[in-house]
Amino acid sequence: MSSVDTIAYGRAGQMYTASNVSAKIITVVGTAMTGLILYNPIGSGKYMALMSAGFTLSTALGSISSIGVAISPSQPVIPSSNTAGSAIIKSAAGGTVNSVGLAWDVSTLGAACVTQRWFAGLNWITGGAGQSPYQFSDKIDGELGLVPGAAACFAGIGGTLPTGMGSISYVEVGY
Repeated sequence: MSSVDTIAYGRAGQMYTASNVSAKIITVVGTAMTGLILYNPIGSGKYMALMSAGFTLSTALGSISSIGVAISPSQPVIPSSNTAGSAIIKSAAGGTVNSVGLAWDVSTLGAACVTQRWFAGLNWITGGAGQSPYQFSDKIDGELGLVPGAAACFAGIGGTLPTGMGSISYVEVGY
């Protein structure tokens, strides 16, 4: 059981959700990422504690695939080629959005991501039908977070990487 008081953070207006509102393909780890990318800007003065991650498929896959949350470490290089597209950040409590975080569908990060946590996988039977659950979620409860200059995103491994929509909830606290 988590010791994080999510209700208190929500009532204080410190809880946010980043998500895609249209389907995007995720990529393998690297610097050029697609899908949902959450970035904590350099100099923000905030720590972003990740609370949960979710991903829902919009297409069936034709091979084995796994999905995880990847982190790009804090870098002095500001991400480039950023496209917000369908990525948005909202207050998790319905209040005014004043998050320091930025969300993108596409970004070239200053350092390659490393998958920190695998939480979803799909199997496949060659010449037949595989199992294809459509939604996955992971209760992170602050076990992963972003210092200023760091980014989080979904990454995958497998023959055919998934297309779908991701979401990450997080709490912002002073750093």
